[in-house]
Order: sequence, then C-alpha cells, then structure tokens
Amino acid sequence: MRDFTEIRGRRPEPQPPRDEVVLRARENLMRTIENEKSTQPPVEATDSGACVARLDERRRWVRRVVAGVGAAACVAVAASIFLVGNDGPVGPEQAQVVASGPQHALEQAATLVAVKTDLAGTGPIRHLRFVNLSDVDQPTYDTYVRPDGTALVGKAGGDLQETSGYLTSAQLAGLPVDPYQLRTRMLSLSSELGLGYPDEAPDRALYRLATQLIPDPAVTPEIKAGIYRVLAGLNLEAIRARDLGVGADQTGRPGDVLEFTFEEGYIDRLVIDSATGALLSTETADREGKPAGGQVYLSAEMLETMPVTHA
Repeated sequence: MRDFTEIRGRRPEPQPPRDEVVLRARENLMRTIENEKSTQPPVEATDSGACVARLDERRRWVRRVVAGVGAAACVAVAASIFLVGNDGPVGPEQAQVVASGPQHALEQAATLVAVKTDLAGTGPIRHLRFVNLSDVDQPTYDTYVRPDGTALVGKAGGDLQETSGYLTSAQLAGLPVDPYQLRTRMLSLSSELGLGYPDEAPDRALYRLATQLIPDPAVTPEIKAGIYRVLAGLNLEAIRARDLGVGADQTGRPGDVLEFTFEEGYIDRLVIDSATGALLSTETADREGKPAGGQVYLSAEMLETMPVTHA
C-alpha cells in the first residue's frame, strides 16, 4: 500500500492542455461533422419506413460525433500529462519526476553513506564525541568503548568514569548487510539492550538502536546504508514520518531533517548530512513541542589505546 502511495506522490501535477493540441482536436472534430453533414440525404416524410431508417442512421452519426469529442478530450489530457515539463512543453522522454518524501530521503542517505563515509583512524577503541542535549547546560561528552563493550565516559576535558553495556566489537562485526536480515538482528539486539518496552511497537526500538549504530565509527559504511534502508522500510505512515527539507542541527550544520511521531506522542527528528549521509544529530520534543533530549554528533574515530585516567 505504501508503494502505491509513493507512486501517486511522484506523479507530476496535471497541466492544462496546450493551445495547439486543443485547436487541432477541434479542427478534427469540425471536419468530421462537415463530412457527415455532406453525406446526409434529404429529409423524408416522418411516417415512411425510409424515415425511420434515416433516423437510425442519424443516431449512429451522433454517437460517432460524441465518440470523436471524447477522443479529442483524451488526447488533450494525455498531452497535458506527458508533454508539459518544468520549463514548458517537452517530449515524453524528457519529462522529469522529482522524487521526495521520507522514504526517498532515507534511501538517498543510504546511497550516500555507503560511498562517502571516510573511516577515521585505526585500532580497536571506538571514540565518539557528542553534545548531550538532555542535560540542562548541554555539555560535550567523550565516549571511549573497548571491544568488550566496557567504556570510559565523561565530559570533554573532565574526569572519565568507567561504565559498561555498550555493543561489543563482535556484535557490530556480526551485523548483516541485507536489510531484511539486518532488521531481524537489530530487533534481537534492541531487546538485549532494553531499548524497547512491552507495550510499544518494535519500530520505536529499531529507531533507537539505529540512532546508536549509525554514528558508531566501528560500523562499516555498508551496514550504515543497510540501517537507513531498515528505517526506510518501517511503516512510515503509521509513525507519521515527514521530510521537512533542509534544516540545521544545534551547531548550525546544514542537513536534511526527517521527523517521526511514535505512538507515545513524542516527536523525534534526524538531521542527516545531505552531502555524505552522515547522521549529524537526533532531537526529541515532548507532546507540547518542548525539547526533551537528543545528541549532536561532533566526531567519531578509531583509536589504538584508551586515554589515561587519573586516580
């Protein structure tokens, strides 16, 4: 059903038929009428059998004329659809259909991120720097994740605290590229990580996990592309997905803004770099539209060693 909705949304808007098409159809119609008139015999007495035959012939002639009018109208409508482009009349082979909508935006991000992602650094340690919009002063945090899922986390330039619960390098390496298999694996991981609740749709948990995986420097470009395609395959109508066009994250970086409203009424927004497909930020607003959290991703890299911590 969504495929048909997408197709309908991509059709060009019908335009009025061109003047020359209307004139040509009108001339053909008038020529048909004149030809038919020239072949009509003189009127006979109304009580004769010949008159009945002539009336029957005239009714057939009227039907042919009406059919001619319908054909002319069809020609005009077809011309308005296929022969009018963005800059005036063009041939059918030149007609352009501009794709839009959240599904197209996510598919485009998938294509871009697969070829535009630059792997930063080498080594087993995943380092991610981000602004935490959930805190009142919106501080910048550093996260250093070891292969086993343990990590050091803290405000940039401050003390780092030991923590755990992150996805391991082995779990990330086991993610499949195929979107269908990836969706199944993501549902399993989101359950393991406690990202979903018993009474909410699985799409919500998939979304939460996707926003964690896409910025992760250990996730390959091909997997990032697959994750975008998993999002594109969600029931976008049910979660009221919208493509808001070009906007910016909290730091002013421009990107494509996508909005999702899940069943609890909270609004989630993604800002995606329109040049690379990188996820710039996630933002959440409550039912009243007030900011309720999110993260702005500043940098991601792989490191050889963990940072030194002070006792």
